[in-house]
Amino acid sequence: MRTPLLKSLLNPLSLMASLGVALLVSACGGGVDSQDKDDHVNVYIDTAGRLAVTEANASTVRIHDLDSGSVEASHVMTSVPSAVYASPGGRYAVLPQRLQDRVQFVDGGIYQEDHGDHLHDYKQASKAIAFVVNGPRPTHYDVQPGVQAAIFMDGDTTAPVRNAAVRMLTDASIGSAATTASLELSAPLHGLAEPMGNKLLVSARAADAADTLPTHLVLHQRSGNALSLVRELPTRCNGMHGSFSSGDSTLTGCINGMLLVRHLAATTVSDGQLLATPLRVGTIAGHPRLPDQFIGIASEGAPPSPVTTRFYAVNGQSATVGGFTPDGWTTGRVRRAHSFDRSGQRFFILDDQGTLTVSQWQAGAWTKLSRVTGAIPAMPAAAPWPALAANGARDEIYLTDPVARQLVVVNSNTGAVVTRRDLGYSPSALAWLGITR
Repeated sequence: MRTPLLKSLLNPLSLMASLGVALLVSACGGGVDSQDKDDHVNVYIDTAGRLAVTEANASTVRIHDLDSGSVEASHVMTSVPSAVYASPGGRYAVLPQRLQDRVQFVDGGIYQEDHGDHLHDYKQASKAIAFVVNGPRPTHYDVQPGVQAAIFMDGDTTAPVRNAAVRMLTDASIGSAATTASLELSAPLHGLAEPMGNKLLVSARAADAADTLPTHLVLHQRSGNALSLVRELPTRCNGMHGSFSSGDSTLTGCINGMLLVRHLAATTVSDGQLLATPLRVGTIAGHPRLPDQFIGIASEGAPPSPVTTRFYAVNGQSATVGGFTPDGWTTGRVRRAHSFDRSGQRFFILDDQGTLTVSQWQAGAWTKLSRVTGAIPAMPAAAPWPALAANGARDEIYLTDPVARQLVVVNSNTGAVVTRRDLGYSPSALAWLGITR
């Protein structure tokens, strides 16, 4: 469903700078409170947003308010969440519970409404909502930011066999306790579904596939809440895993490279083009503010030999792949977490030694910016690994430290650690909720 650039360390932009919420009203200078009913006034709330943080091996989700620096509320899910994501508009925390075939939601309480002649910001108490999406093994979550998301449900190969499925959502549909469209597949599949306007690219597996992973993408067209099959793209991508869409491009990982699909018009896409690499690519990173640019993430070597994470820079417009080596990255270094910042110009990578590497998109290429050693003093021996999330309203990145039981706040302009906040529990995953600026 993020990259770097040098600026001086922002004023005390750390969480402390956002203490308290300032309500600014353009066009009429006075303060605005929660009872304000003026439908013809822009209401701007200066807020850093909130973090939804899950606890390792626990069903509790805590909502951390970044303005006050405190836990705004704790919400208990039915089961332990397997992940946490932000909804397309950033209002809701999306909380799949994979083994329980369930997705639950928490309203983060910070959102913006378009009232036609003006925008209106809101900041309210967070709350768990009753809406639940059920389906077999919800696993992948793919977002068209600000628009919609697709949940790909892998299905289950154990008896009784259950086929894969797709459920599509928007912030508005979550608020009204509904999905926007659904798709039932004909077999279980560890797959993906990339939404782009009224198009949906869904993975499929050929009968002669060498493994259980997908091999092709299938184009579906959405009309209202119905999805109809258009065609299967002919270009094959064995071992398909990982995807992202931005600009006019969708990119997926393959066993021998990456499959690039170009969106040609509102209803059509290209046949796809395989961009070859010497290593299998299993993760694709991208950002909506860096259109048609991607980072493919691959692993080199196999235990007991040194295993090293390798990176590829992909230009979707020119269909080219280039090598990309983060500052100080050596053989044996393994990626544990990654994230772009809110600008899409800085890319953060945490390695297995606790070093945070920051790279910057500049003049059409990734350049080395900085390295922060000891960002995580002690890495856990097993998952959950530390996780990264970017603030969409401030120049900050948040990093979980499961061993120290802390939240690490990083200035995304410089990569410097601003502060460490004790949590009192071991965090497992996090997502930023709020109004993107």
